[in-house]
Amino acid sequence: MLANFLREYNINRLYLSITGHWPFQSWLTRNLLQTFYFLLEISYCLFEILLLYDHWGDAQMIFEGGYQFVISISFLVRMINEFFNYNKFRQLYEAIDEHWDIFTSDVEVQVLKDYSDLSRKFTKYYSILLYVMTSGFIVVPLTPMFLDIVLPLNESRPRFLATEVEFRVDKDEYFVPIFCYTTVIIVLGMTIVVSVDTMHITCTTHACSLFAAVSKQFESINILKIENNSKTRKYRYHVNTFDTSNEEMIYREYIMCLKKHQLAIKFADTLESSYRELSLFLLVIFIGISSLTGIRMVYVLDQLKEVARFMFIIMAALLVLLTVCYSGQKLMDESQNIFYQAYAVEWYDFSPRLKSLLIILLYRSSVPCRLKAGNMIPLSIATYASVIQMGVTYFTAFLSLKD
Repeated sequence: MLANFLREYNINRLYLSITGHWPFQSWLTRNLLQTFYFLLEISYCLFEILLLYDHWGDAQMIFEGGYQFVISISFLVRMINEFFNYNKFRQLYEAIDEHWDIFTSDVEVQVLKDYSDLSRKFTKYYSILLYVMTSGFIVVPLTPMFLDIVLPLNESRPRFLATEVEFRVDKDEYFVPIFCYTTVIIVLGMTIVVSVDTMHITCTTHACSLFAAVSKQFESINILKIENNSKTRKYRYHVNTFDTSNEEMIYREYIMCLKKHQLAIKFADTLESSYRELSLFLLVIFIGISSLTGIRMVYVLDQLKEVARFMFIIMAALLVLLTVCYSGQKLMDESQNIFYQAYAVEWYDFSPRLKSLLIILLYRSSVPCRLKAGNMIPLSIATYASVIQMGVTYFTAFLSLKD
């Protein structure tokens, strides 16, 4: 079952299985894992709300608790989206497996293979980069403990946690259990991010490969058509017998391209509907994270360790947003490339029935497939720039409140 999917995307299956989001797990395992992750993350939100309640008059602590709460919400939103779109994700993964049995020509298989290798490399590098940033975020607060061992003083250096949370207990006395708890929360949260986001990019990359495969196959048919026309002109006395057989073959190839193009469109539509709400939340959440973290960093510009810790958060948020927007841009470009290929053919040499197929292809590919956030905002590089600009705008607005 899903032999093609597991051969090409097994690393994604492992990440999804760890978080309980692999649709083909046993019902008990999937629900236990999802419940465990959800309860653990929601418990941390309660302590963050308690922090905001106890320090409502302290602007610095409000910004501290604000960005942490937004990040926790981003973890929960990803889990909720996976839960409510369970059937759609199952359809997506089954469709990916079936496509490897449908796109079987040498050109198509090579295109699918190239894109699957690309998505596999992205999954590895993306997960490594996020976990490295997470490790830096967690380890930086432990610097005083390391310095006490390497360069001891007459007194212990003050210790602080990676995140500021209110437990209403003595943090120095319960430093180890609090540190372990916050570390588990952060690592499991980043595991949710890695599993969901890499699968999103993998599905988008696969959709790009479908459009690229159709485009390549369409290009090879056009080359065959040009060669056919040149031979027809060379052997003009045998035009009837030569042209009829080749025309029928080209017509069948065009029909197959149209069917595969329809499969690609259907897959892209399912993908868009699966991540529509999540994408909108991610855009809004990024604005909140970037602006609130930026304001929080202003308070500690004279503390290098604190600045480094907040820079890890901002860089991770920029990376997540960039991958989501760039993948949407790539899908848009690949789907529109089919229109350019169809537009550039020598249509005046086509028979009437081939022209009718070309008109259908031109009409459908004239509107590129897009991934939209909330069915309103197309995910693209332009959107990426706009969201960053909006984040800077809110940062300056919050900065005025700080002053």
